[in-house]
Amino acid sequence: MSSFVLPAFVAVLVGCGIAVLAFVPFVAISYRRRGGLTFWRTLIWLAAAIYAMALWTYTLLPVPPADEVTCAAVQLVPFQFVSDILSFDTGSVRALMTNPAVLQAALNVILFVPLGWFVRQLAGRGIVVATITGLAASALIEVTQITGIWGIYSCAYRVFDVDDLMMNTFGAFLGSLASLLLLRRQEGLQAPDAPRPLTLTRRLTGILCDLLIWGLFGWTVALAVGVIAAVLGDGTITEPGQIVTFIGFALPFAAQLFSVLSRGVTLGERLVLIAAVQVRGPVAVGRVLRFLFGIGGYMLLSQWTFPLSGLLLFFLVVVSAVMVFTTRRHRGLACVVSGTEIDDVRATAATAP
Repeated sequence: MSSFVLPAFVAVLVGCGIAVLAFVPFVAISYRRRGGLTFWRTLIWLAAAIYAMALWTYTLLPVPPADEVTCAAVQLVPFQFVSDILSFDTGSVRALMTNPAVLQAALNVILFVPLGWFVRQLAGRGIVVATITGLAASALIEVTQITGIWGIYSCAYRVFDVDDLMMNTFGAFLGSLASLLLLRRQEGLQAPDAPRPLTLTRRLTGILCDLLIWGLFGWTVALAVGVIAAVLGDGTITEPGQIVTFIGFALPFAAQLFSVLSRGVTLGERLVLIAAVQVRGPVAVGRVLRFLFGIGGYMLLSQWTFPLSGLLLFFLVVVSAVMVFTTRRHRGLACVVSGTEIDDVRATAATAP
């Protein structure tokens, strides 16, 4: 795999993994700070995760074998790139466009333009914060290089260049400045506390958050216990035992049970600001039914094996999926069975006595 393709592949693969791991908190923050989540903002967030990894992969990869490292020089003279540019032909526009020093400086600026843009778009911060973030990120990369990835290598295998630090920071400044153009087009968005309709996308986002809370929590517990055991033991990561597996299942199960029994909604529905109103039957019975025909049923059937349990789980998933698309306000099977209506939390708060 070439030196260009490998960093890109690693950046996309790891960046998407980070995006998945951070999706639940991203949804929670977006709904509370901005009132909702759009496809455009989600796409920006995914791009930011991939870009963050690309910064590291393109500045650190490919990593050479330890016995083949050639110690790189250190360049501490500010604006040395100007002398480098003048050392080549500068007599025409074509010559400047093919000047290696010009291309190096331009690439260093361009590499950090997205960082400044993401800082404003996702964090809502201005030029000063974006510029400082660019400086900090560039400094971290340069120090990582000069220390041989923090002591893994005996010396730096890539050049530490103070001009890179300056150009990277300038790129983040330009990115934040350019981002102002898009923000002006977004000034007409609804206020965060304004009620929003319960769209299919919103319901599916809540369901996806529930599944990620369930799956990623168990995976995180197993990984953490495995790493700790490896550090304390012989360095080998083993398969998680029954106790670890049970904890990884029981904690999110208990959290979902408490959420549904106390508020009538799952953790994922809370994240997307959905409220439940019991309109038929006793509240306690309705919430138990909602849990069993919803996230609780999926979790129990995935762990509890008995004759036809797999078929029952498949039937529950299919019926629930169809009813999310076809029922009023996309309530789904659990809401219909339990006699529950759902609404925007902000709408119910506005009508509460």
